Amino acid sequence: FREDLFYRISVVPLWLPPLRQRRDEVIPLLNYYLDHFNQLHGVERVWSPEALELLSSYSWPGNIRELINLTERLSVTVSDDEITATALPSEIFPSTLFSQPPVSGDLRQQVMQFEQQVIQQALARHGTTRAAAAALGIDQSTLVKKQRRWRQELI
Repeated sequence: FREDLFYRISVVPLWLPPLRQRRDEVIPLLNYYLDHFNQLHGVERVWSPEALELLSSYSWPGNIRELINLTERLSVTVSDDEITATALPSEIFPSTLFSQPPVSGDLRQQVMQFEQQVIQQALARHGTTRAAAAALGIDQSTLVKKQRRWRQELI
């Protein structure tokens, strides 16, 4: 960063707390920027209540830039008029993968149990094996084979 540039732009320094400390401002900001991008791109998107709930509880590590970029991305990539929780990227969802106690067994068993957790969460989030497989970057047939193998091991 150039020092002379810093002195040129620091005429009146402003400090704003991060969005995670201003949760009451998240929903109005989301609505403002969604309206802006609706007009810019000629679409009519709205937030679902579930999506707003998740977004208002998210920590926004990238602050307003992240909020603006996410809003624009969703306004142009979602095909429905309503932006639902399933359209949100995975980092928005609270992760429970690592909050569970360590599993027992050898490495192969632990990897298999972890893989099951990841796939089960993807299925819960996306609803179908096709959508879950696409989100995980694997073929649908691979996901279905893994499910069959797990069922057989339970028998």
